[in-house]
Amino acid sequence: MSRQTTGYVYGSAARQLQVEPARRIEKRPQRQPQRRPQPVKRRVDKGAVALIIITFAIAFSVCFGYLRLQFQTTYMKKHVVQLENEVVEMEKQNATELQKLEESVDLGGIYKKATKELGMKNAKNNQIYTYESKKSTQVRLHGK
Repeated sequence: MSRQTTGYVYGSAARQLQVEPARRIEKRPQRQPQRRPQPVKRRVDKGAVALIIITFAIAFSVCFGYLRLQFQTTYMKKHVVQLENEVVEMEKQNATELQKLEESVDLGGIYKKATKELGMKNAKNNQIYTYESKKSTQVRLHGK
């Protein structure tokens, strides 16, 4: 026998509908859109702002001073090199001028003029006096 499922129940005087047990319907709380909490407006601490400004000012001044010193160092190095080049040039000029001066002086001519025209003679051994100083190496000769 096959069993048919119908909405009726047989075997009693009155026909009754098959009643399904009542379901418990749980009410879910409806989700209400939650408001996001508004961020609390924070007040800026004036002392912290002042401290940050002072810190940045000090850092900026230190960096500026460092850059200024680097610039001055570079400038001084270039200036020293320039002055050294000038000294080298002056030494070259002095050497050439000294050589010209030594070449222009004729010692033989001076000797002839002194002995023949002016009547000078070579000093004799008894006319040469030597002096040893115990205090210094300089000797001062004072006239008579």
